[in-house]
Amino acid sequence: MLQSKFVLYIKFNGCLIVLLVGFFVVVSAHRWLMQMQNWSAYPFVAGLELRNHPVVDGVFQIVWITAVASLYQALWLEVELLLYPIGFMLGLEVLLVAAGDVIKRWNDEAEECFLRRGQDGVVWIALLAYFYYTLYILKQLFRTKNRKSSVPPGATGYPLVSVQ
Repeated sequence: MLQSKFVLYIKFNGCLIVLLVGFFVVVSAHRWLMQMQNWSAYPFVAGLELRNHPVVDGVFQIVWITAVASLYQALWLEVELLLYPIGFMLGLEVLLVAAGDVIKRWNDEAEECFLRRGQDGVVWIALLAYFYYTLYILKQLFRTKNRKSSVPPGATGYPLVSVQ
């Protein structure tokens, strides 16, 4: 069956997200492993930076690897439920960064913020919109494909009640 160009474009965007996030996860996991070998050199930051604790960082690495693998499987198996882990993880990371930046600005420590300039915030909002919109379109695409494949010939595509 020949897929439309739009479907291929959306899947390409999903694959692009898998490659980019997967690359950053691998680089981050490598950095974490190198820092774990030199435990004394691990940057323990006092205060609100619990995310940089080695145990928390390791748990986040494992969950990120699982989320990227889940997105990869979602693209090839076309299962919309497998799109949720990566969306949840990115949302959690954004929430942690945003809360940390708000608290740092509140405590007059703006030079330690993740998003120091307004331009950085605009770029991150654009990237988040691209990421979540791609996930939304993939979810709609997989939902319509599942709905079309499960409908017997001659039946309507969107029944309220299915009687067998």
